[in-house]
Amino acid sequence: MKESVLSSYVLFNGIFYKNEEKLFTASIFENFLFKENIRASHCHILFWNEQIKQINKQLELFNIKKSSITQNGDKYLRRQIERSFTKNKLFKDVLVTVYFFKNGTDTGYMIKEEKLTIEDESISEKGVFLSLNSSHIKNISAFSPYASGSEIFWEYAKMNTKSPFEPLLQNHKGIILEVPGKNLFIIKDNKVYTPNISEGTFRSASFPLIMEICTELKMDFIQTQKIYDKDLTEAEEIFLAGNIHGIQWITGFKNKRYFLKKTRQIAHLFQEKILSFT
Repeated sequence: MKESVLSSYVLFNGIFYKNEEKLFTASIFENFLFKENIRASHCHILFWNEQIKQINKQLELFNIKKSSITQNGDKYLRRQIERSFTKNKLFKDVLVTVYFFKNGTDTGYMIKEEKLTIEDESISEKGVFLSLNSSHIKNISAFSPYASGSEIFWEYAKMNTKSPFEPLLQNHKGIILEVPGKNLFIIKDNKVYTPNISEGTFRSASFPLIMEICTELKMDFIQTQKIYDKDLTEAEEIFLAGNIHGIQWITGFKNKRYFLKKTRQIAHLFQEKILSFT
């Protein structure tokens, strides 16, 4: 993704406001719960079923059992996002950010949308390198599978990592978990290994699609509890995947360099399925 351009309007509890308007009081920030980044293409919300599951689970973790946002399943929130597409005249590639906060006994929300300019979603042969720093530790909690329990650790890791490296995060046991906003996948002997959620790993909304594609390619898909740096150096290929940025090939880690064979197949099928959604 090359750049994003902020839309003209935000949708705040069902009412549109211009971006430059001052909407907030201190109480809103005090009642902030979490946010979700969602990608849409041609007015179709990608990975929506998984996204709404994650939103509902986080509301449950905040002990919010009933919310007007989700009382009709996913229909209300989906409709508000679609209203924002129309109001902002965004009909191609869009980054949707939904902010959730307590609003009395109910849940409030704000929807912000940005136009995304996509250069090329085919797999890049340039790739990126992985960087492992022992100070990039992520704590395990009930919120670990979600961005709400991960972003503070991602930001710290990114601040201490220079391009073209992507920082790896570990848990307190030294088990490798993820890269900020993306899941990690290791390919070896026609098997795909990825860190298990029980170790505190983030789960992108695109994760079920990656699992589906690997099954189609007749590759064993293994969610393992233990991935260490030696597993990275013994891998044949490594790739990252996220709901916003798609699939990214990893060129190398330390002195190891990786192939681009199975990853290319997975990326091709991923893109085909994304296009079929729209």
